[in-house]
Amino acid sequence: MIRLEKVSKVYDSGHVVVEALTDIDLTVDEGEYVAIMGSSGSGKSTLMHILGCLDNPTSGSYVLAGYDVSAMEPDALAKVRCSSVGFVFQQFNLLPRLTAAQNVELPLLYSSRPASEREGVVEEMLSKVGLADRGHHRPNELSGGESQRVAIARALANDPAILLADEPTGNLDTTTEEEIMSILDELNSQGRTVIVVTHDETVARHAKRTVHLLDGRIV
Repeated sequence: MIRLEKVSKVYDSGHVVVEALTDIDLTVDEGEYVAIMGSSGSGKSTLMHILGCLDNPTSGSYVLAGYDVSAMEPDALAKVRCSSVGFVFQQFNLLPRLTAAQNVELPLLYSSRPASEREGVVEEMLSKVGLADRGHHRPNELSGGESQRVAIARALANDPAILLADEPTGNLDTTTEEEIMSILDELNSQGRTVIVVTHDETVARHAKRTVHLLDGRIV
């Protein structure tokens, strides 16, 4: 599903050069459940951005679901990102003026799915995360755990090849954290490829494999 070979990322402001990633080799098979761990400055956010097609590596190759995305132009990269990657963020990133159902529908609008299909997909995704009766509520009417469930439903809407979760429980209490991780566990048990970026060992223990980063390298 994912193959990175000798991937490096350098940020050059003209005054300061930062080597965020150096010679990263990583493969993730279809259906795997992988945690990426590292302290602040380890490069895990940069790696997440590359895995999620939010950024290109400076050098090296990245093949995602059969697409060589290493040097794609922004428009082409955005199309692959929309169809192949589902994102779950620490801050939920729900649009406050939209209902839960409308938030889940957003990726379907960008993929030009006809209206006749969108409603059914939204209902299915909300049911999958246990919120079938909360679709008409706006984010300020939802708890933190419910908001993250909506974010997961939105991430799944286009049936992506991978689900990429960035500190998905960082804003949640311990009980709600377990509820969210149980959903990710269940999605993986159903065959979904799940990658969790975290600094929390409790979260990482849910994964089947952990990749540790230090100073931009896999250790």
